[in-house]
Amino acid sequence: MIINKSIRNIIIWSIAGSIWGCAQFVPPTGGKKDEIPPKLISSNPKNGQRNFKEKSITLAFDELVDVTSLRQELLVVPEIEGSFNIKSKANSVILKFDNQFKDSTTYTLNFRKGIKDLNERNEARNLKLVFSTGNLIDSMKVSGNVKSLLTNQPILEAHVALYKIQDSLDLKKTKPDYFIKTDSSGNYQFENIKSGNYKIYAFTDKNNNLKFDAKTESIGFTKDTIKLSKNYSNVNLLLANANNEKPKNQKAISKVEDFTVQYDKNILSFEVKFERKNDSIPYYGEGKELKFYNVNQSLDTLKANITVKDSSGNVLTHFQKIKFREPEKKKKEKKEYTQFSIKPKQGEDVEKKLVYELKFLTPIKDFDLTKIKILSDTITEEKLENSNIIWNQSKTKLIIQKEIKAKQDIKLELVKGAFVDIMGDSSERFIQKNSILKTEEYALLEGSFEEKKSNKIIQLINEKYEVVSEQKAKDKFLFIHVKPGIYLIRIIKDENENGYWDYGNVENNILPESISFYSEPIRLKANFEVRDISIK
Repeated sequence: MIINKSIRNIIIWSIAGSIWGCAQFVPPTGGKKDEIPPKLISSNPKNGQRNFKEKSITLAFDELVDVTSLRQELLVVPEIEGSFNIKSKANSVILKFDNQFKDSTTYTLNFRKGIKDLNERNEARNLKLVFSTGNLIDSMKVSGNVKSLLTNQPILEAHVALYKIQDSLDLKKTKPDYFIKTDSSGNYQFENIKSGNYKIYAFTDKNNNLKFDAKTESIGFTKDTIKLSKNYSNVNLLLANANNEKPKNQKAISKVEDFTVQYDKNILSFEVKFERKNDSIPYYGEGKELKFYNVNQSLDTLKANITVKDSSGNVLTHFQKIKFREPEKKKKEKKEYTQFSIKPKQGEDVEKKLVYELKFLTPIKDFDLTKIKILSDTITEEKLENSNIIWNQSKTKLIIQKEIKAKQDIKLELVKGAFVDIMGDSSERFIQKNSILKTEEYALLEGSFEEKKSNKIIQLINEKYEVVSEQKAKDKFLFIHVKPGIYLIRIIKDENENGYWDYGNVENNILPESISFYSEPIRLKANFEVRDISIK
């Protein structure tokens, strides 16, 4: 005689109650832990049923079940109109839907982790119910994998979406006809799909609204239409950020010394046209910010037309009023020093082909080359010429290049007042020491490509997916003086030769520039060379 788990539990507790009477309730201890998940013993409709016309679905299990997470876990494909209520009674679950299911449509209910047994919270495994409101059960399948384009790692719970072909598809407004989430390995599989022509996308649906938000979510897609007259496998998708919307000016920050306009994305170029020529003041843009400097200490409102362009060529032109904050009258004026950052940092090893990079927060107006001193091994001064100095256009970045003779270390000394910015603030005294790089403490990595015609950006990536070093080439690459560690080689195919990766355009069906990885991580040791790497 076979007794299911719930009946068995009732018998045990009835016997225990009669023995203990009014004694304190203590659950039994010991014994083997229940690891058996609840089992579906009947359903209405039955799995695979046709011509189902009701608005309620009933499931019966072999034990008491917990459905507290079912609303969050249940996936109904294709999506239903309206909502549904969940009623749980003993071993059964009833789903009551607000609206009738669409006619002649195959539905799949994937319960995922939404149903567990009441005692040990064992999840019902691979629980799925398929039924049709028409005479046929749709049977087309699409499967594949979803990874990050920039890391080559699988993405868990990315939304993979199928859209029926239509004249205009707005992913920001339109929900998919079919959708599913990827597993921990990034795999997905659609089943019971109606034949027809579809576009497939995958995106990280962070707000779970089944619509693509370009500002916060990554997306991947195939350029070609999927013609579902047969099953498809290995439809793999690579996800990356692809914000193709025009930049937007989010806010302005007014201070006594400067006025900043902030945008919602990084800006590649800025153009400012002041309404009156006499209003022209210095400005500098980087990242998401455009900053104007109050060099005249004016309180007048300035007016300008600003045009900004992002890396995909999206352009925003807007009118901007520029008003600096009035200084506090009682506040004592404090002399400021112009601020900058430097690479390499204090203590980092440097090569004899020395390169320093200084980035200033405020554009520099004047500098004194005689106040920039480089000393080899503490005592020998390396004389700097103008040819050793390179400024960017806005005078916010300075490159110092010099072949030096040092054997042990190098010292950079900036005498007070070496730089004066456009606000009249000068730099304070600065000293930094760096040791000369010892080649035996570093590694070398060399390789080539089988395909030698296209332009490529070759990046050396550490375990945190940070770019340690990169170079541009067509056929060969060589990284010298690489710190010991484990690295990935990432290859960007720079098709338009602009020197950086382009993320394409989803709306115009333009794929991002392709990114690939060398087949395996490379471990580099000190005084070690890895050569003859061949990349297909």
